Amino acid sequence: MSSVTPFPCQNPESRFTSSSAVPEPVWEKQDLRVPRSDDVVFSRPDLSEIIADAEANRSMFEACSRERSGKIISSLRSWARKAVLEEAARYTSELTGTPVELPTDLDERLLFMTGHQPALFHPGVWVKNLLVGNVARQTGGLSLNLIVDNDLVSTTSIRVPQGTQADPELVEIPFDETIEKKPWEETTVQNRELFCSFEKRVSEALQQWPDLGAPLLQEIWPAAVAQLETSDRLVDCLTAARHAMESRWGVENLELPISRLSETGPFLWFACYLIQNASAFRKIHNEVLGEYRKVNRVRSKTHPVPELSESEGWVETPFWVWQAGATRRHQLLVKREDQEVLLSDGTREIARLPLKEQCDLSAAIEVLKQLPAQGIRLRTRALTTTLFARLFLGDLFVHGIGGAKYDEMTDRIFTRFFHLVPPRYLTLSATRYLPFCEAFNVQECDETCLRRILRDLDFNSDRHLNPEQQKAAAPLLERKQALIQEQEAAPDEELSPAARRRENRQRFREIREVDAALAELTTQLRSQVEEDLATIQKQRQANQVIQSRELSFVLYPEATLKSLFEKLVVE
Repeated sequence: MSSVTPFPCQNPESRFTSSSAVPEPVWEKQDLRVPRSDDVVFSRPDLSEIIADAEANRSMFEACSRERSGKIISSLRSWARKAVLEEAARYTSELTGTPVELPTDLDERLLFMTGHQPALFHPGVWVKNLLVGNVARQTGGLSLNLIVDNDLVSTTSIRVPQGTQADPELVEIPFDETIEKKPWEETTVQNRELFCSFEKRVSEALQQWPDLGAPLLQEIWPAAVAQLETSDRLVDCLTAARHAMESRWGVENLELPISRLSETGPFLWFACYLIQNASAFRKIHNEVLGEYRKVNRVRSKTHPVPELSESEGWVETPFWVWQAGATRRHQLLVKREDQEVLLSDGTREIARLPLKEQCDLSAAIEVLKQLPAQGIRLRTRALTTTLFARLFLGDLFVHGIGGAKYDEMTDRIFTRFFHLVPPRYLTLSATRYLPFCEAFNVQECDETCLRRILRDLDFNSDRHLNPEQQKAAAPLLERKQALIQEQEAAPDEELSPAARRRENRQRFREIREVDAALAELTTQLRSQVEEDLATIQKQRQANQVIQSRELSFVLYPEATLKSLFEKLVVE
């Protein structure tokens, strides 16, 4: 296990003592799969454990602080929680136009967290927001949603079902013009007319499914359009639409973009600490990544994340950096030079931090605070986001299945780098099909069964003959049986290997000729089976659209989603 001096605080004399006795989670291949059935919620552990796990995490951090000098964890968590929640309250107030008042006893309230990109995602993602809001309300705690606006915009459209039940298709309907991929925080609404008409165009497209009901988009899109008058950032408009619906359902999550989280003092402290210990972090990160790939039998060099590199003294850190307005993010590289650490995006030096190997971080934080004024974005990556959120902020983080796979690594980094027992988290997902038409009652096994019958008609047609056909095929059946008996009774020891192979080939050819002749008697049955197989294949293909779990939540009628969210019961 690599060693690293844990958690230097503002006073370099007050530190934790490294401990190798912290138990590490045992590597096990996790069977995390999205639900394939309709109207199902997946949770690991059970939803009933979420409050107890949050309280256990809080107790763990409190015990950790008591056991080590300086109570640094307690101080850092209190500082981070206050600074980040105040920033979240400011952003949420800007988003809603209504002041958000935080309770004075922030440290006493349980904080439930989740996060995702600000896309118009499917209901299986949205359940995370609803759950943390519901549990916070139930416990008198707080809930925070991190808006991952440092990721790249993948699409400016949603897929909407069109066609017929027998031949449905998913058609892209844009809410803005297609743009070059760039971070969400750098993306503004390009075409206001297209954006404002989005709800009308989607509603018109859904009119061919009269039983579906009014889509949720009709209720929430006015909030997105209204937000344009305050901010033309795409992330703000989409978040305003989603948040408005959540508020209507009694969910009052605080919202905070990663772009704003990344400029808070506690996050900059965290960044400086990882930069100061970049080589040790890289070693542990890559060790854990290698173990993850071995346990999960992953061969890809980029899954779940790439290795952190090192070349000519430059060490890659788990952060992104780019110039404002740019479309490409760069890895943040650091290099120690005397009493400073140089920061680079791989093409140019962007800053020099006064960072001795063990020193006060205040001066380095001040340097990082100047980067936004220079148009330089320093942002966290996915794995580092949950490291910071779980360590410094939340009492329990709610992941989707993708995020939970990342945190199989994060748990080991907690142990090896921070010398802490990893806090518990919850994995949550759900499947709800859009009820625009009824799915066909066919399964994969139906297709498999028909394929087996076709194969049997090739080699064992006699099994499918009716009595009249069996009578007509009697000579062929007798000849096939005779050939099989000859094969079984052939005195192999009396023939040379070459002669035995010739006789076997000859019998095989004759058996195939007999099978072909018998198959001629089942052509009508074969045609019917082939027709049934084509029908089932087409119906299964249609079901891939009808039973898609990836359709945006804005297409669903409100009652359908409410019935799903009612399953998020915490006892």
